[in-house]
Amino acid sequence: MNETNGNGTSVTGQREESLFSLRDLLTIVFKRRRLILCFFLATVAVTTLVTFLSPPVYEATAAILVKKSSVEMPLVPTETSPLIVSQVSETDLNSEILILKSRQAIEEMLHGFGVDESWRREGPLQRARRTVAGILGSPRLSYFDNMVLELEKKIEVAPIRRSNVLQISYRHTDPEWATRVVQGLMERYITRRTQLYQSPQAVPFLGQEMQAAEARLKKAEQALEEFSRTAGVSVLAGEKDSQSLAAEKEATLNRLAGFESQLGDTAVQAQQQTERVSTLEAQLAREPERLRSLGANQDPTIMELEKALVTLQLKRDALVQDFTPENRQVRDIEDQIRATQARLKEAEQKVAGINRTELNPVHQNLRTQLLTARADLRGARAAHNALQAQVASQRRRLAELDEKGLTTDGLRREVRAAEEAYLLYRKKHEEARISAAMDQQRIVNVSIAQAAERPLRPVAPNKRLNLLLGFLLGTFGGLALAFVGEYLDHSFTTGHDLESRLGIPLLGAIPEQESLGRVS
Repeated sequence: MNETNGNGTSVTGQREESLFSLRDLLTIVFKRRRLILCFFLATVAVTTLVTFLSPPVYEATAAILVKKSSVEMPLVPTETSPLIVSQVSETDLNSEILILKSRQAIEEMLHGFGVDESWRREGPLQRARRTVAGILGSPRLSYFDNMVLELEKKIEVAPIRRSNVLQISYRHTDPEWATRVVQGLMERYITRRTQLYQSPQAVPFLGQEMQAAEARLKKAEQALEEFSRTAGVSVLAGEKDSQSLAAEKEATLNRLAGFESQLGDTAVQAQQQTERVSTLEAQLAREPERLRSLGANQDPTIMELEKALVTLQLKRDALVQDFTPENRQVRDIEDQIRATQARLKEAEQKVAGINRTELNPVHQNLRTQLLTARADLRGARAAHNALQAQVASQRRRLAELDEKGLTTDGLRREVRAAEEAYLLYRKKHEEARISAAMDQQRIVNVSIAQAAERPLRPVAPNKRLNLLLGFLLGTFGGLALAFVGEYLDHSFTTGHDLESRLGIPLLGAIPEQESLGRVS
């Protein structure tokens, strides 16, 4: 009875199909057993022969520590000291790798070993290789050039991860030669790096620049001293010195402020005196120079008119204090005063023959005050003009001091700049001299972390690994070759192949005679 699963498929049929597929695989392996065995044995034999007959390869290694601190001096002087410790970047390491693997360094290393272009130490294999390369159209290179190309290809330089160390490695069948190559390359690298990073002209160049800066400093100091002598004040003294330019400028500003203050006061006084003179002149014009003397025959009409005139004048003076001369009330009083004066004059003419006159004391007093006020006005104007001249003089002096100050500042800046340049070049010259002396001792910003030593054990071939790989390659390669041969074989091997290809059921199978004999 057949068991069925949830999908209605026979479980027994699935097991038969699975067993049948495994049987087919075993049938293919058994059918191609000779091919698989031959391929396995050939692969293992070849691997064993190559492993044990290949010459041992030795690897010489060395390590270089790259430091950011350096004694190299820049040709352009700066304030930054060259001895700075900071993180080495990937760009720095790549630059060192390029210098280390440069062709010039390899050629100089070979020349140091005595190998040059005249060498003809080629074996049969090298000559055959050159002949084939010539036939194929490749350029025919000398033995020396071939050695350079081989070293460029086989020498490996790589940075160790998360460090400032470069590892140099070279493999060769001769351990002594591998060690010599690595050691010689490191020596040529240090020498060449010194030549690239340190210019031999740095010390003379900085010496010339230092002398030029010193001459510039002396010239600037002489110009400042000469200007100090011709300026009239000491431009070299400090701010607290009474003869210094700053003290003179401060004193000039103080005098100018005092003169301007006095000038304002005299202007106010002159204006006041001018107004006083105008007032006194107006009052003097209104007062008669002489007055009639009082007598028995004096006319009462004249006395009445004089009293009225005085009353009008007093009223006019009171109005003038509060109103302007153009005011209507003031003009009316003026008209009345003129009319009263006309009537008084007519009355005086009538009694002129019988009346006597005398000097008017009010007129005399006003005249005296007017003369004094005019004298004071002339004095105020003279003082105002004198103060204006002083203010103009102090302003010209201040402008001169400002101009001298600008010139002095420029000269002082030139002196400071020349002094800074001289001190900087002097410092850089001394550092460059020390750097050159250190370069002569081959002290640079790289150091040998691990020197090249003669390798004691070969790194290739790895016999155990090669044999294991040969065993695995022979096994899986033989199986793959068997399946490929079976795929290319179109004959019927099993009944399942017959049913799947022809689409007809298999009724029975007759085994081969050899199979029956083995079974019996």
